[in-house]
Amino acid sequence: MRKLFFLLLLVLGITTARAQIFNTSSTLGRGNFSAGVEPAFFINGGNDFYLFLHGGVGITKGTDFGLKLGVLGGETYFGGDVEFQLGSMFSLSAGAHSFGDFGLDFTGLFTFPLVSSTDLFIGLDTDIMFGNDVYVPLWLPVGVEIGMNKNMAFIFEAGIRLTDVGYHYIGGGLNFYF
Repeated sequence: MRKLFFLLLLVLGITTARAQIFNTSSTLGRGNFSAGVEPAFFINGGNDFYLFLHGGVGITKGTDFGLKLGVLGGETYFGGDVEFQLGSMFSLSAGAHSFGDFGLDFTGLFTFPLVSSTDLFIGLDTDIMFGNDVYVPLWLPVGVEIGMNKNMAFIFEAGIRLTDVGYHYIGGGLNFYF
């Protein structure tokens, strides 16, 4: 059943949140925590600035849960997701968020080690948005995580809009691991 669930997620074009990923395909170890802060710009004809606060906890080996809060923009963003690591370089996540409209979030990420403590991540990110109409934006997230030490990393990312109903975004910030 679990394999069928993962296959279904992959077939649906699995990818995460309407805002951004701020994550590699690695998951937190059981009982470990993360907290991050990320200024971000949405580029959709104008520039919208948001400050995202990220938090996560490792649930089991290869599975973690994350929460996101976006403030200082036109609307408050709140969302959560569960991420499943499938091998050392790939993960799938699914979740939900509220950002004006309610949406379901799906993400598939590949992570490639570049040099010591530096990883490149790339994937697909999609939402199923339920407003007056149902619409499905799709992004290509690309980013880099640079480990500053074992408890802190700098993450920079950009999301390239792949559908007309999306927007581009760019952001970067610090993530702390406990």
